[in-house]
Formats: sequence, structure tokens, C-alpha cells
Amino acid sequence: MTILCVAAHCGIPHHHTDDCPQDGCRGCLPRLAADGLRLCEVDTRRLAEDAHTAARLHDDLALRLMPGGRGGEKVATSSTGAPTVDGDVVEARSAIRATLVSLCRLIADERGHQLPQDATEALGGYVAHHARWLAAHAAADEHAQDLRDIASDPRTRRLAYPAGSDRLYIGDCPLIVRDLDGVESVCGTRVYQYGERQLIGCDGCGTDETVEWWQREIVGDATATVDAYAGAADLALRWRRPVDPALIRKWASLEARKAERNEAYVPRVNRCGKDGKQRTLYDLKELRDYAERVWAPAAA
Repeated sequence: MTILCVAAHCGIPHHHTDDCPQDGCRGCLPRLAADGLRLCEVDTRRLAEDAHTAARLHDDLALRLMPGGRGGEKVATSSTGAPTVDGDVVEARSAIRATLVSLCRLIADERGHQLPQDATEALGGYVAHHARWLAAHAAADEHAQDLRDIASDPRTRRLAYPAGSDRLYIGDCPLIVRDLDGVESVCGTRVYQYGERQLIGCDGCGTDETVEWWQREIVGDATATVDAYAGAADLALRWRRPVDPALIRKWASLEARKAERNEAYVPRVNRCGKDGKQRTLYDLKELRDYAERVWAPAAA
């Protein structure tokens, strides 16, 4: 018996159900559920990713409640001059915590396990660790939706990561596509994150995936060497702010000039040769470390 994924947000790009009008739909035909599960492999993985993302959001929202806000932003004050609490931020954090606590209790009760430490990061990690069990649970569709709601709500993200633009360039799509003649090539379409979208979609090949998935595909692991565009995309995703590729080049030039003036100085950002397209490469870990020095620890 064929079982389709029960997640409400599951859909194969460009594939539609018989009753779908297809007007503006990016794909609504669910994937096949994985063996023994009620969710497909993609949405099972997203359970874990959404749990981790929700935990990070909860912690990052706390920065909005501190005097001075995030990045030195001003916070509202009362008539007495005392800072006022942002009710929307408090409500968003409460919703995230309530969802994670509820799932942790469900897992502990039904599996006979110990509850994790009462810290949001531990709660999110606990839920993520049991993602496959949740994907096989009778209420798997509810669990997937609950986690997606708290991890991808655009209102919550705007509260946690205020920015001047609803569109953030994250890099060029690296996926292999095949034309009608069977010839393979790299998609190469510019990929953007939009504030109102739960997933990040590539308009070239139709792939819809999470921020974390795109980050792995575009920049790889922390030991990689990347060009300025991929490096800027990685920093933009991690620090939730637009990053111009020219800034990467500026950092490298600044560090090179410091080394020229002082032979004992070790540059913190180095040029690591060129790729096949003659684009200058940089060490990804060096870029992340340098950004942390300039901008403080990353939001994600």
C-alpha cells in the first residue's frame, strides 16, 4: 500500500494533486512516506531542523528584551523612562517554549525516557534527536506542523532578526539540472530568502528547501574555501543581515595591508588561490571568525 507523507506543507515542486488549480502553486503533490514512517525523508529531516531553529529563535528573541536591543537598537520606554517589555516578543518566545516542552513531555512519557535539561537548546536538541520517532507517531502531521509554525513564522523571524529588506540573497543554486536533451549543467539561479516564505525556493529548478539545507549545499562545511559570493551568502545566513561580497574582498585587503606594515602580523583573512573561473577563494572558517570579531557571535 502506497502511503503519502502526511505533512501539510509537503509537496514535490511542479507536481500537483488532481484538484489543484495550479495558479501560483509551487507543487502540492506529497512525497511518498519513508518506510515505517508517516512522513517522507525530507519532512522527517525538517522535523529535526525546525526543532533546532526554533530553539535558536527563542534564544535570539531574548536579545530583543535586553536594554539596547540587538545591535545597539533602542527599545521603547514608558513615561517614567523605564524600558517596556515587547509583548509580541514575549508571546513568540512563549509559543516556542510551549511547543518544545509539549513535544519533550510526549516523547518522555510514551518512550519512557528522562526529560532533558530545562534549557531551550536542550529541549530543541531532544526533539531533534527523536525526529524519526515523531515521524512515525500517529500525530506526525500535527508535530510537523507545530514545529514548522514556530520555526518559520515570518512575524517571529522579523522580531528576532529585524532588517531593512524582506529579500536576502543567499547565493547561486549549485544543483545539477538536466535539459530536454539530457544534458546536465549547474542551475546557477540566484536564490533569495523572502520574509513571508516558509521555505527558500529556487526559481530556476523549482527546489524548495530550508535555510540550513541551502547553506550546506552552497557553502559546504566549515573547512571549505569559497568565493566572495558564497562567503557573503554564508555570513548573511548566519548573522541574518545582508552582506555584500565586496566586504569579503575589503577584509582580505585590509588584513594584507596590515601584514605589509608589520612582518610579524598574521592576517586573519587570507586569499587562498583561485577556482576554475578565476574567482579568488577564501577560507570559510577565517571569514566566520573575522565576522564574529566584527559583529559579535552569530545569531544562528
